[in-house]
Amino acid sequence: MADVRLERQLRYYFSDKNLWKDVWLVNQLGDDCTGFIAAEVIAGFNRVQQITSELDLVVASLKRIDELEVKEDSQGKAAVRRRHALPPKPQPESEAGSLEAEGGDDQELQVASTAVPDAPLSQAPNAKEMESLAGFRKVPKTGVIYVMDEASKAGYCAATAQEWANLGQGSPETTRAKNWPTNIRKRLTELVEKGKLTSELGPFSLQTLEVNEENLHYSSVNGDWALRRAVAKYYNEIYRKGKSSLYTAENVAIVGGGRLALTRLCCAMDNVNLGHFLPDYTAYAELLSQFKTINSIPIPLDPKNNFTITLQELRREIVGRGLSVLLLSNPCNPTGQLIEGEELKNWCRIARETQCSLVLDEIYSRYIYTQRMSPTDATWRMVSAAQFVDDVNQDPVIILDGLTKCWRMPGLRICWIVAPKSVIDAVGAAGSFLDGGPSLPTQRSCVPLLNPKDVIEQTVMLQVLFSHKRDFLLRRLQDMGITVEHPPQGTFYCWCDISNLPPPLNNCWGFFRELLKEKVIVTPGVFFDVNPGSRRKFNSYDSFIRISYGPSFKEVQRGLEGMQRVIERQKKLQSIPDDAMGSP
Repeated sequence: MADVRLERQLRYYFSDKNLWKDVWLVNQLGDDCTGFIAAEVIAGFNRVQQITSELDLVVASLKRIDELEVKEDSQGKAAVRRRHALPPKPQPESEAGSLEAEGGDDQELQVASTAVPDAPLSQAPNAKEMESLAGFRKVPKTGVIYVMDEASKAGYCAATAQEWANLGQGSPETTRAKNWPTNIRKRLTELVEKGKLTSELGPFSLQTLEVNEENLHYSSVNGDWALRRAVAKYYNEIYRKGKSSLYTAENVAIVGGGRLALTRLCCAMDNVNLGHFLPDYTAYAELLSQFKTINSIPIPLDPKNNFTITLQELRREIVGRGLSVLLLSNPCNPTGQLIEGEELKNWCRIARETQCSLVLDEIYSRYIYTQRMSPTDATWRMVSAAQFVDDVNQDPVIILDGLTKCWRMPGLRICWIVAPKSVIDAVGAAGSFLDGGPSLPTQRSCVPLLNPKDVIEQTVMLQVLFSHKRDFLLRRLQDMGITVEHPPQGTFYCWCDISNLPPPLNNCWGFFRELLKEKVIVTPGVFFDVNPGSRRKFNSYDSFIRISYGPSFKEVQRGLEGMQRVIERQKKLQSIPDDAMGSP
């Protein structure tokens, strides 16, 4: 299929206008600019990569340009040249050449891992401020936003962020590898020496977003075709090698963030019974309550069973409750528990057999700490239901992922839905009145980030870093008497039982309030008791908290030191006799 935008970009590279100012390209082509240059070099140009990462498509486009000649050697490698010599330059040009500068200032600014307000929020808004404007309701905040607001009231802001430890918000650190802990960087060097990595600094870096007349118009509601093709190629190469049914761009929708992906899916659902597990992602609660066609049915998971469900129980829940949709995060936020391998394969089989659509939020699909899943080698692991889909357009399996977590680029707000074409068409129709589609300049700049080889290298680095933080966190929590009965197999969260701590620390709200005094933020467990519309009048998980090890190692360490102080102080208070507490 011809790509008009790609051909226009390639024609521009070899145009008189560009070559009169592009010194680098002229040096490659010779003085008269009729020399051959490898098509692979042209395909590697940044602007080409923003359109496609497929060399065959670039070569095919070059062949369609009359002004160019393409030849292929005996090994099938293509080279291209201009058919006519470059005429003299009529006048000086001041425009920039096609070879884009990369890099820039190499200094790394140490910033907070998440967005912070410019100034602390006021402690108590007055009654007038609390009133809703006519026609509007007071909208409940998701758990993470609530705790961040409370932290801001306690003094958390841009000026003080470096004094705090934000172990509450689910945001991965965005620091460069050169600023990671020394032992982590040594491990990366070893992996380079073993040929597992090409560089200790990582395979890709997005320094700038290009904005020009080509990408200021509307994107397709379901996203730019170049990025959709790149996402499909990524899933096919990582998870579907050797399979006859492969994903195409028509199986992909690009959306502005994971919550928007879920919103589009819910908007496209019919009158359904939708099953969801407890505990699970806090944002599901308010989201599910907004769609009156969705009857949400909670399925509690027993901590004694590792917050998991057997295949027999799964089938019974789907059939017995008449579920048409099952929504879950995998790996699970907040417990970190993981469905993988043969178990995940059986989940997909049960979904097919019962015709229950399986909506899998796989936003943490590369934060994996187990040894037994596939595809894998000794240094990296990934999990996706895409591996076990038989027919990409018939199996009722819908996958959500994106750049937010696994690529450590939450600010870009680029996520995707991978699903049968009929579902993609439906979420596109929903997007036409919900959001209109994501930013086109951002999408086109992100295409190179989906190169499968580079993604694997980035996964190696990701898992080296986060495994180190995970192990450190588990050791420190154990020393403090905080129970993590089931260590996380995925994500970057620990689901912690605090019931053995002295009161009031044995309740999630008491612990949360005391930690704020030490400038430490965590998320109370009650927020993960997904309860759309607050239909249930009781809360579970009030003796649990979620701790994120998404921030930098130093920030995690700072948070644990504050936690230690809170626990030690409370233990000392518990050991003082009551009469001593009341004496002058």
